[in-house]
Amino acid sequence: MKYSPEEIKLKQFNVVHKGLNENEVRNYLEELSNELETLRREKKMLEQLIADKDENINRFKNVENTISDAILVAQRAGDEIKAAAGMQADVIIKDAKSHADLIVNDAMQKAREIAYQTEDMKRQSKIFRSRFQLLVEAQLDLLKTEDWDYLLNYELDTRPLQEDAAPQIDPAVNQGGGSVDKNESSEN
Repeated sequence: MKYSPEEIKLKQFNVVHKGLNENEVRNYLEELSNELETLRREKKMLEQLIADKDENINRFKNVENTISDAILVAQRAGDEIKAAAGMQADVIIKDAKSHADLIVNDAMQKAREIAYQTEDMKRQSKIFRSRFQLLVEAQLDLLKTEDWDYLLNYELDTRPLQEDAAPQIDPAVNQGGGSVDKNESSEN
């Protein structure tokens, strides 16, 4: 049975012959009532303190859960970023290798073309050299002929020319100063 401090204070007792001292009982009940009231206030205060502490604990648990969730989200995001960066790095490396292969292939193609051009120029140089050598040898052979000796020893007639005695120019004469025989022109 629960007693309130008021009930204890107002409790009435039956008076009996040779009973207890009423003032002592009243004083004792008053002290008991005061003590009970103090205990109830302390209990209420402690219950409020516990409720506040529970509320704080719940808030801290919520904060802890929020932080844990944030850490998990950050870890996932970090993992995703690492994975994306890894994939992007792989793509960049693959593109770089592909580009490098294109550059190497292009350089090899150009080197082949240059080698081909070099060989072609060597071949053309050999042909030019042989033709030039043949031309020089032919010119030397011409210089060695007796015709040159005849031309160099030939004396010109240095008499003055007369106008009426000027030779008639034949239409068959070419611009080089020599006449062209009809038989020779048809052969050429």
